[in-house]
Amino acid sequence: MKSRLIQYILIFSFLIRLYHINFPVSGWHSWRQSDTASIAKNFYENSYKILYPQIDWGGNTPGYVESEFQLYPFIVSLFYGVFGVSDFYGRFLSVLFSLFTIYGLYLLVRKIISEKTALWAAFIYAIIPLNIFYSRAFMPESMMLMFIVYGIYFFLLWLENEKWSNFIFSALFISLAVLLKIPTLYIGLPLLWLAMQKYGKKVFVKFSLWAYSLIILIPVALWYYHAHQLLMQTGLSFGIWGFGTDKWGNFNLLTSPAFYNKIFFMSIAERHLTYAGFIPFVIGLFIKREHKYERLFDYWLISVLIYFIIVSGGNNAHEYYQLPFILPAVVFAAKVFEKFLPLGKIPQAFNENRVRFVFFTLCFILIPVLSYLRVANFMRGENRKDTVFKMTGEVKNISSKNDLIITLCDANPLYLYLSDRKGWFVVPGNFSADEILKLKEEGAKYLIGEKTFLKSEPESKVFDKLAGKYEVIENNEHYFIIKL
Repeated sequence: MKSRLIQYILIFSFLIRLYHINFPVSGWHSWRQSDTASIAKNFYENSYKILYPQIDWGGNTPGYVESEFQLYPFIVSLFYGVFGVSDFYGRFLSVLFSLFTIYGLYLLVRKIISEKTALWAAFIYAIIPLNIFYSRAFMPESMMLMFIVYGIYFFLLWLENEKWSNFIFSALFISLAVLLKIPTLYIGLPLLWLAMQKYGKKVFVKFSLWAYSLIILIPVALWYYHAHQLLMQTGLSFGIWGFGTDKWGNFNLLTSPAFYNKIFFMSIAERHLTYAGFIPFVIGLFIKREHKYERLFDYWLISVLIYFIIVSGGNNAHEYYQLPFILPAVVFAAKVFEKFLPLGKIPQAFNENRVRFVFFTLCFILIPVLSYLRVANFMRGENRKDTVFKMTGEVKNISSKNDLIITLCDANPLYLYLSDRKGWFVVPGNFSADEILKLKEEGAKYLIGEKTFLKSEPESKVFDKLAGKYEVIENNEHYFIIKL
């Protein structure tokens, strides 16, 4: 029966991720999703050139951008070639990758600890809120997490049986994970610890481990060198190397208590694990390690904490940067539930300590309840009546595919993506008549935006000036469209 439980967990996980599976990119983190979706669309429309990812906000340029390796949108674009363009395929692929991740985590925990703990870990990981939300988002996170889990799992298999197929699979998965997200290099710490359990001090002179490292690092070095050349040519980047100015190296954050409160309590405890899962996680840190490789999860957790320190800016800005933390974290929570709510021994656990039993039963019940409330809150942003759909739908009707547009926004490429047009975004602080004139001379045909970005007096004055000079197609209480 226990072996079938993982099947039920996977089926349940699949079903709860189908909500809005066909919904267009929008809502929470729409900027990240629309960038990824636009790259997929541009691969499909421009001959599947995987080495040349293109965004929509490059103006009158081809839009080649310095970025991580865009394997995920490339695979989505292949689906477009067969079935046509739809955000469904990006979301659906994310769901599939998340199911493989759940199963991979189950396999890894089962191998190291036990079947019952593995089932608890898989179940908790499947139902926590941000894992549900991001595992059906048009983003590469699900794929990256899957590669991490299977990279570790096959590395452990290789250490045990030394089959070269496991060696190659592990190196391939870890290399792809790092290509997708360069900070994933942190996973080297738990891998090193595993290797030292077998080879001891000889770990640094083993040819196979040096070969393993090269298989991972050579493609990574080649890709990021190539990506930097794109930046040199176009000036367009996702800011992956913005040390001290963007995601990396913001060490001043490390002296701020607000940083730790935001990461560990507002994000991990409240949004990721929920407090009903966070409390068992903390308790699980103090449970005795009884199995040979069980401390893998300690070193995995430590490696992610190091990643938090190095990529402090990214973690401070976006809660999905903490998704890697959740993989080892749920294992510690699972050990607590298995210890105090053991599968197959529930009556015995109740009789041994009723207060403890009731407390962890309450935690077990509250995790899905709190998860539902959190996910429902995020889903409210996915609304067909949203202004952005009306505005971009009108832009599609009045303009041609090759018309360049300017969007007044908070640097969100969503307007361009939903309009299926290329162009520029202008943030309110840079919104001026001179800037619009400059972009008009570069080929801009329309200026669009939501009225929420015209709240301050300077932006309102610029808008009034432009509206008096150019043809106003639409100007209602929610949005405007001006033909330049």
